[in-house]
Amino acid sequence: MNTLRLLFIFCFLTISKKCYTQDLLLKDLDNDTIKDEILFDRKNSQIICKLSSQNSLPIKSKKLDDLNDASGIELTKNGFQFYNHSMRSGYYCQFRYNTTQNKIELIGMSRYNDGNAAQDGSGESSVNLLTHQYIGEWIRVDLKLKKRIKIPTIKKPYTTNKVYLQQFSVKQPDDFVEFCDNIRNKMVHRI
Repeated sequence: MNTLRLLFIFCFLTISKKCYTQDLLLKDLDNDTIKDEILFDRKNSQIICKLSSQNSLPIKSKKLDDLNDASGIELTKNGFQFYNHSMRSGYYCQFRYNTTQNKIELIGMSRYNDGNAAQDGSGESSVNLLTHQYIGEWIRVDLKLKKRIKIPTIKKPYTTNKVYLQQFSVKQPDDFVEFCDNIRNKMVHRI
């Protein structure tokens, strides 16, 4: 009887998780006073937007490979963001409707990393793709002194082509993470 009860609880929690994850959001993205649909299609690993001003035709991202279970979408003040969290790190990608191009545009990315067990390499960074400004706040551990040292705030230009939802894949956040790690590592070696 206990096994059956445990199986029931497991099934209930699994179904509940799927029901309550925010895979469908409603928000007026294109400023026509009609709510648009933003979907995260977990089965096909894609973000899909249906804008009322474009006859609700699906606008799809590229397939998003290597996602964790803790990934999804959520509303922001001016649009929405996609997130992907792993055990000790993760990133966010912010999107907004571009009224000039009539497209959903990637406007910013941010990430965090809790570092290793000693918190070496922990910190966070962000890039504003409209101003092309990168900012990073990172910590390193000095093993000789046995203490955490904050690396001075890193501010660097970050230049990339405009990315609209149809072109978006994990390449953009992966490139951002690589840029961020390279800049941070250069700063650590200077200190």
